[in-house]
Amino acid sequence: MVNMIRDRADWCISRQRIWGVPIPIIYNEDGTPIIDENVFEHIASLIEKEGSDIWYTKDAKELLPEGYTNEHSPNGEFVKEKDIMDVWFDSGSSWCGANEARGYSVPTDLYLEGSDQYRGWFNSSLIISVATRGVAPYKSVVSHGWVVDENWEKMSKSKGNGIDPSKIANMFGADILRLWAATIDYQQDVRISENIIKQVSEVYRKIRNTFKFLLGNIDNSDLNGEINYQLVDEFILNRLIKVTNTTIDAFARYDYATGLSAIVTFMSSDLSSFYLSITKDELYCDDNNSRRRAIVSTYRKCVDTLMRLLTPILPFTMDEVNANFLNEVESAQLLSYPEKEEFDEQKEEMFKKFLLLRDDILKAIETNRNNGVIRSEQEALVEIKINNEEIKALFDKIKNNNVEKLFVVSEIRYNDEVDGETYNVSTIKVSHHGGVKCDRCWNYSNDTKEVEGSNLCPRCRKVLGV
Repeated sequence: MVNMIRDRADWCISRQRIWGVPIPIIYNEDGTPIIDENVFEHIASLIEKEGSDIWYTKDAKELLPEGYTNEHSPNGEFVKEKDIMDVWFDSGSSWCGANEARGYSVPTDLYLEGSDQYRGWFNSSLIISVATRGVAPYKSVVSHGWVVDENWEKMSKSKGNGIDPSKIANMFGADILRLWAATIDYQQDVRISENIIKQVSEVYRKIRNTFKFLLGNIDNSDLNGEINYQLVDEFILNRLIKVTNTTIDAFARYDYATGLSAIVTFMSSDLSSFYLSITKDELYCDDNNSRRRAIVSTYRKCVDTLMRLLTPILPFTMDEVNANFLNEVESAQLLSYPEKEEFDEQKEEMFKKFLLLRDDILKAIETNRNNGVIRSEQEALVEIKINNEEIKALFDKIKNNNVEKLFVVSEIRYNDEVDGETYNVSTIKVSHHGGVKCDRCWNYSNDTKEVEGSNLCPRCRKVLGV
C-alpha cells in the first residue's frame, strides 16, 4: 500500500453516472458554482432526512434554502451538478459518516476486507482521513483471500461448484463452520468442500469428547483450602498457562489458526493422551481423601480456562459446556476472557525431560506388547536405569508418589544393573508382573488377596474397607 500511495496520481473524485451519491454543487445562471457553507449544510440535512434520492426527485431551486437568492442568478434560475462522487470517495469516507458522526472512536481498531481493497477501500479511506484529519482512519488492516472449491477453482453458478454456508451449517452445525474459518490461513485463498468440513468435524469431535470426559469427572466437591498438587498436576497447569498466553497473543494478531492449534494440541496431547489417561485410575479407584482433590481441581481449571478461550470460536458448544459446569452464569458469553499469567520456563523444561523418559517407557512397553511378553501396560513390570543425570534427579523426585501411575504400569523398579534395551535417555527391561491381577483396578500386586470371590490389591481393600 505504501507503493500505491507513493505512485498515485491526482484523484478525480467525480464520475459521469446516471445515479449515485451526488456532488452537492448547484450552478448559477452564469455557470458559476455556489460555494456557500449554509447551502451545503442545508442540502446535507435534506439528504440526511430523505436519502440521496432527493437530489434526483427535486429541482435545483427546491434543494436551496427557502428564499435563497444569488447575484449571479438575477432570474432565480439554478442548475444541479450531474456528476456523482466516485464510489471510492463515498466508501472511503465511511469512517466519518458511520463512526465519527455517531460518536464512536476514530481511528477504528480494524478494517477487514478482501486483498483487492489495498487499492480500493483501504487506500481511499487512508487518503481522505489523512487529508481531512491528519491521521489514518484505522489502527490495523487485515485482508483475506477468496473461498474456492476443493480443486482451487473459483466458485460459480455455471460450474455448480458453489458451497452454501447455510447448507454446511445445517448439515454439520454452525460451530463447525466457525471452526473451519478459525483453522484456515484466511489471508490466502482457501478451499472448502463437504469433505474438508468432515475433516474439521473430526477436530471438533476431539474437542467435544475431551470436554465431555472432563465434565463427567468433575463434581461439587469442596476444593477450598490448600490443595496438594503433585509435580505432574503442576506440569499440566503450567502448560495451560502457556496455551492461554499463546492464544491471547495470537488472537490479538488476528491469527486464529495459531491460537486454535495451541488449544487443540493441548487438549489432544497433553490432556487426552497424557494427563486424563494417567489420572483415570486414581479417579475411579482411590478414595475421596486421596489425590482426587488435586486432580479434580486441575480438571476444573482446564475446563474453565479452555471454555473461555474457545467461546469466540465455538459459542454454542461452549454454552453447552457452561450449562454442565459449575458456573452460575447463564451463558459462557457472559464470562470474562482469560488474562495472561506468568509461565514457568523451568517447570516446562522439567516437563519436557519427563516426557523424554515417558516416551522411552512407552516404546519399551509397545515393543514387548508386540513381542507377546505382555498384552497390556498394566501387566508390565518395568526395570529401568536412567542414563541422564537431570532426568535421574527428576525421577528421584517423583518415584515416591506412586510413579507407576504416571506410566500406567503395575510396578517400576530402578536397577543400575538392568539388562535391557537402551532407548533415548534410559535402559529398560519389561517383563510380565509375577503378581495377581486385581479385579477392581486391574493392576498386578504381590499382595493381592481374595475377598468374597474377588481378587483385591491392598489399595482396593483399603478403599472398600475389607
